[in-house]
Amino acid sequence: MLEIRNLRASYPGFALGPVTATVRTGEFATLVGTNGSGKSTLLRSILGLQKLDGGGAQWDGLPIPERSPALLSLIGYVSDSPKDVLPEFTALEYWRYCRIAHEQARRERLDGAMERAEFLADRLDFPLGQASPLGALSLGTTRKAQIIGALLAEPDLVILDEPFIGLDFIAARALESLLRDLVDDGATVLASSHDLDLTSRIADQLVVLHAGAIVLDRAVADLGGSGGLEPAIVEALRIHREASRP
Repeated sequence: MLEIRNLRASYPGFALGPVTATVRTGEFATLVGTNGSGKSTLLRSILGLQKLDGGGAQWDGLPIPERSPALLSLIGYVSDSPKDVLPEFTALEYWRYCRIAHEQARRERLDGAMERAEFLADRLDFPLGQASPLGALSLGTTRKAQIIGALLAEPDLVILDEPFIGLDFIAARALESLLRDLVDDGATVLASSHDLDLTSRIADQLVVLHAGAIVLDRAVADLGGSGGLEPAIVEALRIHREASRP
């Protein structure tokens, strides 16, 4: 279980939290928010990539922001920028680097990691035959390589910041199917997104962030599917704005 408790972080001009939320093991939570609401800051704060002012996050009772290598090796993370790869590496070199990093953290060999990378490449239609460095590939192709690198060690917890950026319709559908399969196999996923139709199809939980605060945290099924998500979000934002008025 992913538990976020009283998490606070800030930088000039913005304050996040305190944020408290729980994502149950084996479920998919979508983080939705207006531009500048703090979605990326929250995800980075959960992982200890953003300095915290208070609170924190735990995975199965272990504190994530302390950044224990063994714990982090159980988490797959994709940032909101496809530039967060090693641009001089080819995809295979990058995936080997990811495998080695996980092996060192877990202190055990991951003999099937490269085979899994190839399996994921097939699922996402990544062109394994090309040998260009990642920095020379298209946005969508680099994004696929980044996602594969995050998933090849079969993480228990997957945190994705706008994972569908740059993907065409076919690739987006393939990733949607892959993420749902991960959850069905027992993984826990927290992903930010602006796509409410996608959220209604694959998410179990909707978390809405606005101006650094959670304004809605509900099971998707309780909101009535795709037609009910937008009205619920609009109403939650209205209530939050009214409560924030002096």
